Amino acid sequence: MTPELQQELQSCKTLPSPPGVATQIIELANDPQADINKIAKILSMDPAITTKILRIANSPMYGQSRKMENLRQAVIVIGLNATISLALSFSLLKSWQDDGDEGGLDYPLYWRRALLAATVSGVLARAAKLRDSEELFLACLIQDIGMLALDRTQPGLYSKLGDDQMHEKSVTELEIKEVGADHAEVGGWLLERWNFAERTQRAVAASHDPSKISESEELGKFARCVALTSMIAEVFLDSSGDRDFEKLAKLAESYLNVDKEALGEMLMEMTELIPDAESVFETQILIKNSPTAILDEAKEVLMIRSLAALQKVDDLEDHNASLEDRTRELEEVSKRDTLTGLFNRRALNDFLDSEFRRTLENAESLSIAYADLDKFKHINDTFGHQIGDQVLQTTAKILQSCVRSGDVVARYGGEEFVVAFPGTDSDTIQRICQRIVKAFQDTTHEVSRDEELTVTISIGTATFDQDQKFDSVGEFVQAADKALYRAKLEGRNRTVAFNLVA
Repeated sequence: MTPELQQELQSCKTLPSPPGVATQIIELANDPQADINKIAKILSMDPAITTKILRIANSPMYGQSRKMENLRQAVIVIGLNATISLALSFSLLKSWQDDGDEGGLDYPLYWRRALLAATVSGVLARAAKLRDSEELFLACLIQDIGMLALDRTQPGLYSKLGDDQMHEKSVTELEIKEVGADHAEVGGWLLERWNFAERTQRAVAASHDPSKISESEELGKFARCVALTSMIAEVFLDSSGDRDFEKLAKLAESYLNVDKEALGEMLMEMTELIPDAESVFETQILIKNSPTAILDEAKEVLMIRSLAALQKVDDLEDHNASLEDRTRELEEVSKRDTLTGLFNRRALNDFLDSEFRRTLENAESLSIAYADLDKFKHINDTFGHQIGDQVLQTTAKILQSCVRSGDVVARYGGEEFVVAFPGTDSDTIQRICQRIVKAFQDTTHEVSRDEELTVTISIGTATFDQDQKFDSVGEFVQAADKALYRAKLEGRNRTVAFNLVA
C-alpha cells in the first residue's frame, strides 16, 4: 500500500470503525483470562446480539434437544471462542450495514456477497478439517471490508465499474490501477489498526491471493477457505449466466483437494443453508438468482451424485464451538499419552469428575464414548508392535478429527479410548460415533509396500441427563463399557448406546 493511500486512510474522518461493543469483544478475544461471565456481561449490553446468539444455539446447526434459555447455556453449546467470533460478526454487521454512504459502492450487493461468503464458510471448514469454523465465518464476513474504506476515501471509485462490481477480478484491477492497492491489502491494514487477531488480519490481506501464505503454515488452509468463499459467493450472485464452475472446481481442488463431485455436493448443501442465514441475519441474500438454477448447472458441470447419496448427518457438530476454557485448564494440569499425544487416563478422570459435578449442578447433559479397536492383538501378533503403534497413532488422529474441539479424547489403556462430550445428548453422540465408525471403515493402514489393512472400531456410549442418572463417574464409565461389550457381541464395527442395553 502506498504511503499516500495510507495517509488518506488515516486522515479520513468517515472511515468505518468497530462500534463500542465490538471493540470490547475484540479486547475479550485477546484476553487469555476471558470466561463465560465476561462475555455474558459484554453481550448483555446489546440485547439484539444476545438474541442472535441464542437463536444460533437453538438452530439446527447445533442440534440440541433442549431449548437454550440463557446466554450461559448458549456459550456452553457454541463454545467461548466461537461465541466471541459470532458476536463480533453480528456487532460489525449491525453497525456497518446501517452506515451506508452515497458513494459509488453498491452496498446492498456488497452485504449480500459478504453474508453469502460467511454462510458457506462452515461447509468449507468441514472439507478442510478446520476446527475454528466460527473464526472462519468472521474472516469471510469481513474479507472485503477494505472496499468500505476505499469508498469513503475515493468517492466515485466503484461507480467506474457500472454493473461490474460483482466480479472480484474487475474490482481489484480497478483498485490497483486507481489507488495502487486492492481492498484486501487495505482490509488487512484496517484489522491490524483495530487489533484483530493476527490470523484474521493475514487471511483478509491474502483473500485475493492466498498463495502469499504457504500451504505448510497452519494458516494456509484457513486463508484458502476465505478466498474460495468469495468465488462461491460470486457464483451464487452472478445473474449474467456466466458462472464459471470449471474455474471454481479447479480452485477447490487446488486449495482444498476437493474434486468436482464433492464440490457439487457442497454447493447443494450451501444452498440449503441460505434460508436459515436469511432468517438469522433478517435480510434477503438471494434476490435475482434462483438456487435451483445454480444447482442444475452444477449437476451438469460437476457430475453431482443424487441427493440421496449426500451424507449429511449434522456434520456442523464436528466443528461446534469449542469450550476451550475447560480444555485449557485440563492441559495445564494434566499429562498426555506419549505415543498418541492424547490425554491419558488420569487427565480424563480429572475432567470427568469436574464435568460430572457441573452436570449435576446445572441439570445439563454429559455423554461419553468407550471405544476399542477390533482384533488389535492380531495386528500386533501378525505385523509387529511397530505397525501396531502406527495404527494407534492413526486412531488418535481419526478420533480427534471426528469430534469437536471442546470434546476430550483420551487413551484409556492399550487399544482402548474414551471420549467425553460435555453438553451433548444421546442422539447427538450416536450420530458422532456412527461417523467415527465409518471413518475407521474408510481408513487403510500401510503395513508394507504391497499390503494394506483396515482396522475397525467398536464403541459403547452412555449419557448422563435428566432421563438417565448415574451415582458416580465410575458407574457412568462402566455403563459405556457395558455398551461396548454389547457392541463386540453383536459383531464389532458398530456403536451401541447404554440405554439400548440390558
